[in-house]
Amino acid sequence: MCEYHAMKSTRELFWKLKLQCHKWENYFDVYDEMLPPFIDKHPKVLEIGVAHGGSLEMWIEYFEGKLDLYGVDINKEYLDYKFDDAHVQYSCVDQGSQEHWDAYLSDDKNFDIIVDDGSHVMNDQIVTLLNLFPKLNNNGIYLIEDTHTSYWNAYGGGLKKETSCIEFCKNLIDLLHAPHINETPPPKLKEVFVDLHSVTFYNSLILLKKKHIEHQAKPAHNDESWDPNFKWG
Repeated sequence: MCEYHAMKSTRELFWKLKLQCHKWENYFDVYDEMLPPFIDKHPKVLEIGVAHGGSLEMWIEYFEGKLDLYGVDINKEYLDYKFDDAHVQYSCVDQGSQEHWDAYLSDDKNFDIIVDDGSHVMNDQIVTLLNLFPKLNNNGIYLIEDTHTSYWNAYGGGLKKETSCIEFCKNLIDLLHAPHINETPPPKLKEVFVDLHSVTFYNSLILLKKKHIEHQAKPAHNDESWDPNFKWG
């Protein structure tokens, strides 16, 4: 099984796609590292930003049709791609609208893999993350693509701009270290990002992993002479 997983290459699948797709080259290495654990697990995959359908086709090919695939886009003309090996559940959603997300998630949907390849606008990315991270299953992954727009004024971004998606996600680094910080994290962040395991920044890509771990900040020692008054640092 491990050898079979190692053979999977999203890069190779990408160049064979029939439908149009746009990705940055470095994404494929991330996909190939993070996706193998979901093979043969019939994952629930949500793609925000259907566009020309190529990304949906790539997930179908990668999982050989063994997945539940959901496609969300603000443009209705993109919500009618049909595939021989899988059915896609399409929905027209404005990802920057709280009302739209409330309606879409009203039936308690949950996902294993979420890919935000939508508008790339700051407010839209953040609103989407706040609504969908709680819907990510344990051991799930959340990918925000094309985050270079966090530096572009036209998308609401800018270097060190507090309301950019990248700056928002930098706050999650502090949240991960909350047990070691005297100040209390914002209640909203604590509520939304329960079981946040890690946040990884790549060029134009942010990866969030969700995993429930008991006593994440509990120290461990293997020495009977351990001093209980020992101070870290």
